[in-house]
Amino acid sequence: MTKPVDLDTLRLSGMAKGIIAAITDVDNFNFLARGLQTVPTPLQSRLARKYITRYNQQQKDARYKANRWLSRVIYRLKPRFNVLFRITQNMPLPWHILSSSEKTKNHGATMARECLQIALDISDDYQRLKYEKIAKLTYEACAELSKSVGVTAPFYSMVADYLPTEAIEIALLKMQCDKWWARQLKKVRRQYIELLEIATGEVGKDLFYCKKTKKYRRKGISPYSSKQAQREFSFAQASGRQFLEMMELESSNGDVISLIDAVKSGMANPTNRRNELMLRIRETEELADEMGYVGMFYTITCPARFHANADKWDGSTPKDAQAYLIKEWARIRTKLNNRGLNYFGVRVVEPHADGCPHWHMMLFMPANKAQEINAIMRWYFIKEDKNELYARYKNGERSKLFKQYKQKRQEWGFAKSQGKKVKAPTKFYRTFSPRFDVVKMDKTKGSAASYIAKYISKNIDGYQLTGHEDAETGESLDQQVNPVLAWATTWNIRQFQFQGSPSVTVYRELRRERKELADETIEQIREAADRGCWFDYVKLQGGMCIGRNANFKPLYEDTPFGNNYAEVVRRIKGIKTNVCEKALEVRSLLNVFSVHVATELKTRLVEWTRQIAGTAEKTKAAAEGGAFVGVADLSWTSGNNCTPIAAGSRAQFDLLRHGLTKNQIDDLKTGKRIAVDDRIYQLKNGELVILEGQSALNEQKRLATEYQANTFAQKAGRLEPNKEDWRLARELIALAYSHAANAGRDYLVFGRKDERGELIEQGDYEYAQAVMAGDVEQDWWDTGLMMA
Repeated sequence: MTKPVDLDTLRLSGMAKGIIAAITDVDNFNFLARGLQTVPTPLQSRLARKYITRYNQQQKDARYKANRWLSRVIYRLKPRFNVLFRITQNMPLPWHILSSSEKTKNHGATMARECLQIALDISDDYQRLKYEKIAKLTYEACAELSKSVGVTAPFYSMVADYLPTEAIEIALLKMQCDKWWARQLKKVRRQYIELLEIATGEVGKDLFYCKKTKKYRRKGISPYSSKQAQREFSFAQASGRQFLEMMELESSNGDVISLIDAVKSGMANPTNRRNELMLRIRETEELADEMGYVGMFYTITCPARFHANADKWDGSTPKDAQAYLIKEWARIRTKLNNRGLNYFGVRVVEPHADGCPHWHMMLFMPANKAQEINAIMRWYFIKEDKNELYARYKNGERSKLFKQYKQKRQEWGFAKSQGKKVKAPTKFYRTFSPRFDVVKMDKTKGSAASYIAKYISKNIDGYQLTGHEDAETGESLDQQVNPVLAWATTWNIRQFQFQGSPSVTVYRELRRERKELADETIEQIREAADRGCWFDYVKLQGGMCIGRNANFKPLYEDTPFGNNYAEVVRRIKGIKTNVCEKALEVRSLLNVFSVHVATELKTRLVEWTRQIAGTAEKTKAAAEGGAFVGVADLSWTSGNNCTPIAAGSRAQFDLLRHGLTKNQIDDLKTGKRIAVDDRIYQLKNGELVILEGQSALNEQKRLATEYQANTFAQKAGRLEPNKEDWRLARELIALAYSHAANAGRDYLVFGRKDERGELIEQGDYEYAQAVMAGDVEQDWWDTGLMMA
């Protein structure tokens, strides 16, 4: 009789042992245990959870399929075990922290304390040194600590010897802040987990032909980005939309608009962003035609060591690959500028199916300089690891590739005859074609915008891509937008960038001013921007490639010590003319349109305040009723049950005695409930009521449940919540408080959003929403957004 293997004799993680122990069948028990010990420890629990999910499915052959799946995975990972071990050995944080977003965020407080302790220790050890030297030593020590967990210290790219003391002070303030660390560690966690997904083969082109349905389908593999990254991205998007719907903006003039309407009217709206990009591309082409320039379309890819689906992959991340392309492009730009070669256009970054980025560039240049520019770009982009390019043509490889190209052409022609919109194959049998491919744009086949429109739409919102086939995956492009956006968000990669174009910030600021101006210097370019004429706007700026010598530039307002880190906060306020001596001289030498009058236009005269939707209406109602300020509750309350008090009353003095700030007292006067530490303050009939301990906790839960029930009712178009609304609200709040209790808290922590309303830090409330929506599975080990 077969005996179960002793798990303590195998190299297994504690979680993997716990999952294996749940299997009662001895053969399957031993198969899973021996299989998992061959993979790196941090991957064992991942594979074990996926195995047990398949193992417990209510199907006749579920156990057989689970064993086959594990065998295929281990076989696929075996050639890259060295890379996997290297990745897992270089984990920025312990796995029990990285596996939970909540624990990762909480670890930020630990890192902040360590940086503070470093500062105290160094100041004690080097008391006789000057302050500047102590600050430098502290910064270097904290920077090394940051590097050990995969975080780059502020200003670390600058030479420390030449770093101003003020910059060092700012950096130290950040590295002693738990919130700053939470943001940095969240990014580290997101990218490291995605790297593991790529390394374990969860990201890539993996299509299988199903004989029954006669269609291609995937077996758990996702192109561009993993399912985990897509889930987190979708959750952040949904949470951001909900936040926008809950908020409003009130101007200093008293105007009130919905925050989501404000966002839709700006560049955060994908439609507006796409329309502006296409406008700029189309009219950039018109400028090129007027200048007699020709258009070249480039496709640029990284060496094999950056591609996860290649045998030579060394564990590099998509971020590393993007850094490589940026570095080579910087060298190319320097070379072109030194040789006086002008060019302008646009760059689009998108991923291969395995997550490695590649570039599509549309550049316009003088016809007699195109060959020289192409040669320079080709030399830089293929100079690394040239041997892997030449190796493709040994032993008759070139003729074999040529036959493959002919076959691809035939398949492409057949697809076109069937009415499919398929990209023609490139001549990949050329020596340099895997890395660098260039095509001269033919106007008989379409405009420049038509060459790049698909890539822009694919990377934004998938507009009018139904029926188009993805060259990477062979699937319809209308289903591939979300993975691309999730990929760009995960790796913080800029998707679009114009080359040689005047400032689009000035263009957008000018479009904010709709009225005709008396200032003739600005009115001409304002009118061009108002018409949406990028062609005229560029000319009035001084033309393409004018750079920092353009006629107009943004007008900023600097606020010293404008944030918690004592940084100078710069906010845009409008535009101004650029009449410095150097700019005037350059424009004169180029013989372009030039402005000589110093003037400016302020486009942001109104200050806007973000607040909970309905606050302005309550404020107005309260003002009519004689209250001091508007009536507004906390975000988790649905109504106001408090009576405003008059200044000088007994409750007024009670509030001061309890140490509340003036703003908090003013909020209480308007009817708000104020939560401070573990107490809740509120005013009833002019008397101060204080709830603390369990009473305060019960009141928080009651108010939160009431608010959520009303929210569910409003979304369903009902005036009052029904039984189902109350049931869902109670379940949501109970789950949120349960999540908080697991973290050792008796209060809820709400997520943080950025300026666009996207979730940047998850809280208890957002976690509960994700669980109820089915985006996250709640398990006994789950205290945050766990890995799938």
